[in-house]
Parts: sequence; C-alpha cells; structure tokens
Amino acid sequence: MGMGQWAQSSGPWPGPWPWQFGTEILNLEQKLASPVISPFERYEALVRLARLKQLSGDISGAAANWLDAVSVNPNDDNALVAGAYCLTAIGEWEKAYAAIQPLITSARRGPATLQAFYLDAYLKTWHNTNASALVALAADPEFASLRPMVYYTLWQILTRSPNISGAGGADSWKTRLIAEYPGSPEALIAGSGGASVSAVQSPMWMLVPGAPVAGSSARPPTSTVPTPPAPAPKPATPPAPQPAQAGAGPLVQTGSFNTEANARAQVESLRKAGFTATVSQKLLNGVVWWTVTVPAGQNANKTMQDLKKAGFDKAFLIR
Repeated sequence: MGMGQWAQSSGPWPGPWPWQFGTEILNLEQKLASPVISPFERYEALVRLARLKQLSGDISGAAANWLDAVSVNPNDDNALVAGAYCLTAIGEWEKAYAAIQPLITSARRGPATLQAFYLDAYLKTWHNTNASALVALAADPEFASLRPMVYYTLWQILTRSPNISGAGGADSWKTRLIAEYPGSPEALIAGSGGASVSAVQSPMWMLVPGAPVAGSSARPPTSTVPTPPAPAPKPATPPAPQPAQAGAGPLVQTGSFNTEANARAQVESLRKAGFTATVSQKLLNGVVWWTVTVPAGQNANKTMQDLKKAGFDKAFLIR
C-alpha cells in the first residue's frame, strides 16, 4: 500500500488475521524504538501500526499513531483525517475538531478534504444540536460523492436525537436516501429492516454504525481514507446512567469517552498522578458515555489547576 492509502478490495484479506495483530504490532513498536530508523521508515511504520491498532480495536492508540505519522509527513491528509475520525470515536471531539481545521481552511482539495468537511459538519451538528451544517453539505455539488453518507448520517442522528433542529424529520432523509441512491450500501442498510448484515465499511461507520447488508456486492465509493474497524455491537437497550451519589460534593470532569476501556485508562493515569477518580455512565442523545470525574475538594479552582498541570487540560467543574 502506498503513502497513507488504504485500498479496498473484494479479494482475500491482504494482511495478517486478527490473531496475528499482536505480534506485528509488537514488531512495529520495536522498530519505532530503534535509534537508527529513517524518517521514511518511521512514517511507514506509524501508518501500518495505526491501521493494525484500528483493526484490533485500539482506537485511542490508532489516533495517536495516525497523528504521529502526520508529524513526520505533514502532507498526508489521509492520515490526518483518519486520526480525527479515531479521536471523534473515543469522544475527543475538541481534539478532532482542532486537528482538521488546518486542512479545512487550506486550499487543498481531494477525498481526504471532503471527509474532513463531513467530519467538521458532523461535530458541529452534535455540538450545536443543529444539523444545518450537514444539510448544507448534502446540497453542495462538490460533495455529491458523499451524499448517500450524509443522508444516512442525518437519518441516524435525527432518529436518535429528534431534538436536533435544522434538518426536518428523520424519515425524510431515509426516504431521499433510498429514492436517490437505491444501490448504495447506506440505502441497502436503511431499507434492510435490521436484517443480519455484512458490508465493506467506510469511515462513517465508526461514527454512525448501522447494520451491514447481507449478500450485497455493493461497495462504498473508493476512498483513500483508511477504513475503520467495525464498531462493537450496541445493546438493544442502553444501560441506564448511574445517578450521582447522594450528598456527593462538587466534581471536576476530566474526560468523557464512548468506550469504558478508555475511561478506565484515564482513571489509571489520574491515579498515577496522585488523584482519586471514578467512572460513571451518562446517557447523551441516546448514546452511553463513560465520564471520568475527580472530587473538587474544598478549593475547586486549585484542583482544576493541579489537574491541568498534570496534563489533564480538559478538566472543568460540573457541580
């Protein structure tokens, strides 16, 4: 595979099987630790490592490796967008938004740039509870190749969160998707009625998972953006958020993640830095998030300053 490219293929899987990832990941990490590795070799190893971690489910590690690859090769827009997708998937929305802004404001255009604009609109939709940015993308001829993906995203977001404004009803986007792009994977999924499925993924599936279509030969538009792993199946009924403990004092939130493993990892980092942290579940827009908090103590400002000095710069008082 070329620099930052991820070729989709209907043929046999070209790389190692999942049970071989651990060995190859270890070999690549050892290679990166070598003091004599060249910049080109470092870049190639980081890209390969990011792909393997993504496929093995280590989305946080993949995000770090994608962005490290960009630091070695600033011209790899594909790696930049792949890293931003990973950050979004683990709940690091502010970092994802900041990562793609230089690409969005540049004069460069290409598949990766289009994906960056899509991701920007997706993040703005959730942040503003208004889908007008995605609607504008759907109407822009420049983004015609992404239109099925945008329609599908609008349908899914509005279905999960009817309070989001600026886009009309969810069913109208599903209807348009099936009518205008009946052969697309998104339309096949929308019309499958929840049938058991399997389909080639695009980066969108990481953010708005859906049921893949069984037996379909359809493929998403070829993209140079690395393909993310299939999201873990979600329970039919999300677990209820854990209520705050009665009589609990003020808390400082240090992070919010959509995977419990990442939240637990931050708790461990906080523990090593001398803080006592806990994880609680919250239900936001129909999605379960794992929130990490630290007791604010008698001086909340000092606690937040101490956290930021320790590297937890997103800390803020929640109650």
